[in-house]
Amino acid sequence: MSGKKLNQDFIPAVEWSSAILPILKEGHELKLPLSGKSMHPLLLGGRDEVVIKLIDNMKLKRGDIVLYCRDDGTHVLHRIHHIKNYSYYMLGDAQTWIEGPIDDTQVLAVAVYIIRKGRTISCKGKTYRLISELWLILRPVRPLILFLATHIWTFIKKFIPAKHLQ
Repeated sequence: MSGKKLNQDFIPAVEWSSAILPILKEGHELKLPLSGKSMHPLLLGGRDEVVIKLIDNMKLKRGDIVLYCRDDGTHVLHRIHHIKNYSYYMLGDAQTWIEGPIDDTQVLAVAVYIIRKGRTISCKGKTYRLISELWLILRPVRPLILFLATHIWTFIKKFIPAKHLQ
C-alpha cells in the first residue's frame, strides 16, 4: 500500500462489484468517480466520472472503455486495444504495454458517457472516437508526448500568471 492509509469508507472492489452487478443487470446505468492515473490524459482521476452499463449482447470494439476484473480480483477501467480469438487486450491511456488476454467473462461493463466538469461526453461520439483512436495509434510515442507536454506546461506556467490560465 506504499504507506498510504485507506480511509474507513474504502470498500474493496470485489465487494462493490458484487453489489453493482445486480443493479446493472436490471438495466440501470451507474456513475463511477475515477481514481488513479492509468487513463491520463483522456480521463483524469479526481476530475472525471464515467457512466457504465452492462454489456448485454453489445459487440465491443477497439477503443471502448470497459470495466473488467483481473485474475487477482483487481477491477480496472481501461480501453480495448484489440480483440483476438474472442479475447480482449487492454491498454490504459497512460500506458504503452498491452494487457491480455482478458476473457469475455472478466469484462463486467462498458462506459457509455464521460462526465467532465458537469459536461457529458458520449463514448460513441465521432470526435471522442477519433481522439481515442488517434491516442491508441500513438501508443509507441506516448511517453515522449507526455514528457514534452508536461515540460511545455511547466514552462508556460512559469511565465504566464495563473489567472490567465484558467
